[in-house]
Amino acid sequence: MSETHEELEQEVIAQYKMMMRGLKVTMGQAWMQIDLTLPQMRTLLILAEGPLVIGQIAQRLGVGLSTGGHLVDRLVQAGLAARTEDIEDRRRTLAELTPKGEELLARLLSGIQQIQVWLHEVDQADLAAFLQGLKAINRIVSQKNGPLADLKSDKQHCQTLKILKDGGM
Repeated sequence: MSETHEELEQEVIAQYKMMMRGLKVTMGQAWMQIDLTLPQMRTLLILAEGPLVIGQIAQRLGVGLSTGGHLVDRLVQAGLAARTEDIEDRRRTLAELTPKGEELLARLLSGIQQIQVWLHEVDQADLAAFLQGLKAINRIVSQKNGPLADLKSDKQHCQTLKILKDGGM
């Protein structure tokens, strides 16, 4: 007995929800322990790229220079970021994650690592089928919303996660 397209869609959604519940169990405690606003979280993620000038941070956040500076200040007060003088131009101030900020980010991003652990346990045929399904969804998303981020930036993101997982930048 073959399932209809609608029944398959419902089963995919059910399986996705089950996987997300598994991630919630894995990551939930880390997320519940943080006391940061969403803009502060976005700033933390941007700082994972390495030392940046406050203006670069503000631009990437889509906010004004003073707002970007205030967001960095909050992370500095929490011990998650540090301000340093730009060696090339002493008029500029750089911000970067502290070891405490790197550790927090690694804990918050542990869901991706958990998915990697799960994928490692999936057999080759199921993994290939899963990849094929993800590619199909990404093609539709690209058609509807325009091109997705390129694979190079995804690989850079994975490298950042590996660095964080292995103990610092």
